[in-house]
Amino acid sequence: MAANVYQDNEDLRFYVERGLDWASLVEVSEWLYRAPDGPKDAEEALGFLQEIFELVGTFVAREIVPFAEEIDHEKVKLDGGEVTFGPRQARIFEKINELGLHGLCVPRELGGLNAPLLALQVVNELMSRGDVSVAAHNGFHCGMAMAMLVYSVREGTTEVDPQAGVITKTRFADYIEEIVAGEAWGCMDITEPDAGSDMAKLRCVGEQDEDGQWFVSGTKIFITSGHGKYHFVIARTEAASDDDDPMAGLGGLSMFLVPAYEDLEDGTRRRLVEIGRVEDTL
Repeated sequence: MAANVYQDNEDLRFYVERGLDWASLVEVSEWLYRAPDGPKDAEEALGFLQEIFELVGTFVAREIVPFAEEIDHEKVKLDGGEVTFGPRQARIFEKINELGLHGLCVPRELGGLNAPLLALQVVNELMSRGDVSVAAHNGFHCGMAMAMLVYSVREGTTEVDPQAGVITKTRFADYIEEIVAGEAWGCMDITEPDAGSDMAKLRCVGEQDEDGQWFVSGTKIFITSGHGKYHFVIARTEAASDDDDPMAGLGGLSMFLVPAYEDLEDGTRRRLVEIGRVEDTL
């Protein structure tokens, strides 16, 4: 059994320790070290990242590598419209949550650890050397949270205090904090029964009613971590007059953030997205 997946993979260590300009990345993510509760310089920040990679390396070696075959045999199950992990996979993600990794790249003011996004890719690479399914699912936690934040920044619904180096308001704060706490995650819904890599053939539709509300309808398949709560869904919103109309292809597509369910106060769950089956995969 490997003692530490980070230490035992010289190729990955070469890139992390010699090939990447972490100092520049950290300077940006730490707002030039202005945050009162953040590191004071590059040395402190890089030391923190190194501790994370060492910690994850040990975790993968002890908690994932020995159980990769067991995870494959357990698979996931669909019961009563809800998907559950096998016992081993469930325990692994309970421990990942305890380590606080779901908020690795999320700003501290939203409950995260404020690491550069590239740190998430290193962590996922470490996890993939133990089990790719664990790595893929893990990436949809912090990855979805950051996608929500970036979208809010781009549309102008995030406010920052440039002097303090903190976000004071962002549109999806509640969703992001829910993901960081390990209480939810998300996924990306693109592929359909008749459209995979050719996105121009997507048939899932987004329609707006008289009150300005959008409704998305259609079927998606092969959705990694598709039992998550928050779905980024690619759907067709623009009608096309013929095949030569620019809106008949990629130009007619839009992206929606769709909640798959609502947990009600009485303890029940109201499904907004139905899960028809789970794929029989390796």
